[in-house]
Amino acid sequence: MKETVKFILLALVFWGAHLAKAQQEDGDVESTDTTEFDEQNGTNHTSGGNRVGRIMGGVRGSSANKAYSVLMTLYGTSTVYTAGAIISNTEILTSASALKSAGTVTKFSIAAGIGTSMYQVVYVTYKSHEFQPGFDSATLANDVAIITINETFAGLANVQTIAIATTEIAVSTTTRTTCVVVGRGQMPNTAASGTMDQTDYELLTDQECTSAFNQAQPSSILCARSVTGYACNIDSGAPLVCNGQLYGILTLQTGCTPSTPKIQKFAKLPVIRIPWNTPTISTPPRKNYVSCT
Repeated sequence: MKETVKFILLALVFWGAHLAKAQQEDGDVESTDTTEFDEQNGTNHTSGGNRVGRIMGGVRGSSANKAYSVLMTLYGTSTVYTAGAIISNTEILTSASALKSAGTVTKFSIAAGIGTSMYQVVYVTYKSHEFQPGFDSATLANDVAIITINETFAGLANVQTIAIATTEIAVSTTTRTTCVVVGRGQMPNTAASGTMDQTDYELLTDQECTSAFNQAQPSSILCARSVTGYACNIDSGAPLVCNGQLYGILTLQTGCTPSTPKIQKFAKLPVIRIPWNTPTISTPPRKNYVSCT
């Protein structure tokens, strides 16, 4: 019992240290005024000061959206803060470009089942990871990776898998599809919080995406524009959920400056084979038999 309590306390201290370190590292960035959500009265207010790059101007994530979301810290050549979505009892889908940016990763910190604060969290341990074979770091084509854990998410409180969309949504400039992005919540200057926030995005056409980035994008990339709030640089890998299904994964974000509306790239999951390591069972050729009478 004592060992269990000790483990939980160490986990909480460990998670708090991650967030404190992230905030300290962001202190060298020029101070800007940003809008953040006040959970006390349900309004937005402006306050100055440096901010860690996370969901800005969003609202606290719903229980359903937090259930499939994870927060991760990757320790490698660089320390990278990222997010992901639980797609099976042992697997997390995240951004390959974000994972690659950490260099040779030697350690992972993975938090799931996040409740109303960092004190409601479940830690799982890393087993392996694999990039989608068609991933191209230059174009961000097939920008997804699967992280496998040693334990299982099955039976954990506040944890649920999410189904991956297999059908593309017909995007129109006249009838927009609104989706949700879930990531790390914004926090006041002196606080450290591991809460999950969510913000709305609307899908853009391929033509709008090309115009926004001045070049055509791979077929496995989609663009979405923020409606309320937006995701930032440590939200890379965050899930984009449309119609209750996992439709996209936020690509690597390298900066976070206030901008409305904000257009960002996501891996378009319906056109990417996931999982890619599932063997295909071939159908044996039919044999022609001659009956004898």
